[in-house]
Amino acid sequence: MNMSAMLTHTKMEIKLFFREILFVFFTFLLPAVSFIFFGTMFGDETYNGYNYIDTYIPAMVSIVMFTTGFFTIGLQVVIDREKGIYKRLRGTPLNSSYVFAAIITKGFFCILVGTVEIILIAKYMFDATITGSMLQFILSMILCALSFFAMGFLIASIAKRMQTAMAISMVAMYPMMFLSGSTMPLDKMPEIMQTISKFIPMTYVKDLLQLGWVGKLFTEAAVTPALVLVGIFLVGTFIGIKKFKWD
Repeated sequence: MNMSAMLTHTKMEIKLFFREILFVFFTFLLPAVSFIFFGTMFGDETYNGYNYIDTYIPAMVSIVMFTTGFFTIGLQVVIDREKGIYKRLRGTPLNSSYVFAAIITKGFFCILVGTVEIILIAKYMFDATITGSMLQFILSMILCALSFFAMGFLIASIAKRMQTAMAISMVAMYPMMFLSGSTMPLDKMPEIMQTISKFIPMTYVKDLLQLGWVGKLFTEAAVTPALVLVGIFLVGTFIGIKKFKWD
């Protein structure tokens, strides 16, 4: 019965997601429009030896992950908590761990849909040959996604009201997108911006996704971004467990 209830709650989480135009915009439309815009402008250029497709498929997927973690999970949890949804669920046989699993499943679902969307745009709008190493890319996606999910729950642990969670997410969005190399190539930025990028979590998400995409996940270059993201996941999870409340 619990498993059936969990599946039902997962469907509810996904329904709630698609009812929020803001979340759909940030998760699906923003990365797609950014990909088309920058692809039209810079599609013929190379970046650190990689072509546009090998650079910006992972970069746009990193944006999908950020918006999923911060908006679809972090902000949505705060909104649902304010509405009393989780308080009402506590009066049912559904265990809180199943609710947590449903939220994480929704997150992976959104990332999967967003990633397929980006790959289809690359193939059919830019006539790209998709040569990425899918297994390594998927492995890198899992770690990156878990790191952003941990940050999302961290926001939900800190923010008591929807306005606070929204403010945190919006403030984080601009440096994440524009100082991580996910939209503008870092090698074309001033040196001070390149230094700042080292303190932006999405820089390491984008780097690890790119290494996975080009089949270099198990190289020395992946060690630093992987360690940083594992650290973010562990810290975010630890604080989230200590501070997070369902009501």
